[in-house]
Amino acid sequence: MKSFHKLLVILIISLVSSCSTSSSVSDDLHSGAVSDSFAYLSPEAIVYASSISNLVSTFPKFRNDAVNREVSALKTSLTSYLNATRDFNVSGKRKSMDDFEKYYKKIQKLRKFMTKDDDDVLNRYMVKIKTSINLLEASQSKTIETNSMSSN
Repeated sequence: MKSFHKLLVILIISLVSSCSTSSSVSDDLHSGAVSDSFAYLSPEAIVYASSISNLVSTFPKFRNDAVNREVSALKTSLTSYLNATRDFNVSGKRKSMDDFEKYYKKIQKLRKFMTKDDDDVLNRYMVKIKTSINLLEASQSKTIETNSMSSN
């Protein structure tokens, strides 16, 4: 069963790697994406992390420069979050989530200065990112509960 999980991890990582565009943020994220470094994550957690990574790498540019600056900072915080998740760095994960929330709030304030089409696209990306983060966190806490219960 363990080899099945490793095979699944390799398959998911290779699919995400082939689908992502070549941005410096996604290159930084995928540079350490070796199958063994994700072996402890559940397959569903890998799917959610891959979804976040894909959203970061495909995030569009908008007509509003202030929004683009905040989106760039948001993408950096998401990359840090995924790296901290991969490395089991709890304090790094907490700091990157605080940064994410700060940039998320700034972007929400700037939305009123955007065109309707840009606002709709931005909203779609932000909802998908938040949903994937919540699902990733839930899958990880479920994995931790299962592991702690099986060690008792």
